[in-house]
Amino acid sequence: MPTMDKKILLIGNDRTEDDTRQYHEDYASFFKRSFSRVNTPVNISWTLLQDLYIEVGDGDFRIVDTKDGNDIRQYDLILLRGKGFREQFDVIKAVSEYAKKADIPIINDYSAFRDSSKLGQAVTFFTAGLPMAKSVYVNRSILENGYEVGIEFPCVMKAVFGAHGNDNYLVNSLEEVRRIAQASALRFVLQRMIPNDGDYRILVAGDNILGIERKAVEGSHLNNTSQGGSARLVSQDVLPEGMIADARRIARHLDMTIAGVDALIDKHTGEYYFLEVNSQPQLMSGAYVDQKEQLIGASLSALLQ
Repeated sequence: MPTMDKKILLIGNDRTEDDTRQYHEDYASFFKRSFSRVNTPVNISWTLLQDLYIEVGDGDFRIVDTKDGNDIRQYDLILLRGKGFREQFDVIKAVSEYAKKADIPIINDYSAFRDSSKLGQAVTFFTAGLPMAKSVYVNRSILENGYEVGIEFPCVMKAVFGAHGNDNYLVNSLEEVRRIAQASALRFVLQRMIPNDGDYRILVAGDNILGIERKAVEGSHLNNTSQGGSARLVSQDVLPEGMIADARRIARHLDMTIAGVDALIDKHTGEYYFLEVNSQPQLMSGAYVDQKEQLIGASLSALLQ
């Protein structure tokens, strides 16, 4: 008897890109190629959070894709992929709870509250006892009150919801911090500047790991490839003992099947520190897309067995 293709639903957000349809079709193609690499036949559909009808109460709970009228429990796997999810966190949480109730794997699971901000992650790292760069939360009000900020300069100033190296500054004084904050409606964290020769994006996908070393272009403090940095694959045995295990621990702690964990090594002491973790890491862009497809395919296929 021929094997039936597994049915996968990709749920996105219409605020993701200017061309919503193309963005989601591209990601559907990425995931289809990922499964193809490990010989897992799948049928991938996509929809948007905005198109989900949710009904709960009177002993019933159902979520229907209004574009085709299908209950989403018919799928074998649900993928949440897009930007701006925090603005519809209630819908995402409902989808996650519904998938769990129907025993459908969901990537990533948002049924438990997860703070995706730089501040929230710093607190998570600290409470989990993980090595981290000291972080200080600031906003315009705190700075205008003249409260003494407990960090040494130079340091790195990041928007709490910044991504891909955007709204990320190397600052040399408190006055510079004030100027940036006063010109913006954003909130920021200041992170201790750790001397480094690059950082590491550790892509965690289930039990599988892909390590990518990233180096900034000359004159920049940003190691992100989206900001022009270079990249090369690194094997796990060249990384400090404990870094890979801790990266996996972070992902498990945050209920992330797929996570991009960023870390760096102090070039003077050899100690490693975690900077942040991304629940929506670059997959179909950036460096080593082929290797990412292989990694994701192997990890997600295991969930369908």
